[in-house]
Amino acid sequence: MNVVGIAVLLAAFVCLTQASPIEEPEVEAPAAFLQDEYVDPMESMEMLNGSRQRICTAALCHNVCRSLGWRTGSCNSQLLCICRR
Repeated sequence: MNVVGIAVLLAAFVCLTQASPIEEPEVEAPAAFLQDEYVDPMESMEMLNGSRQRICTAALCHNVCRSLGWRTGSCNSQLLCICRR
């Protein structure tokens, strides 16, 4: 009987916490986003000569391919990651 009472109280508590809305705080955009000279840090990094830098290591490529569902992966001579089943 005691276990059933605790289970009912726990279920009521979970229902109450799930039903109560939580206000989301308003997030203000930093002033850097509003400027015209803003550079997105996630854009690809370019070298001084304008070509994009490619970084491919065996461990990095293998882990990326595994996370994408491939069996293995390796870097080719152009430093591109090639995934294989």
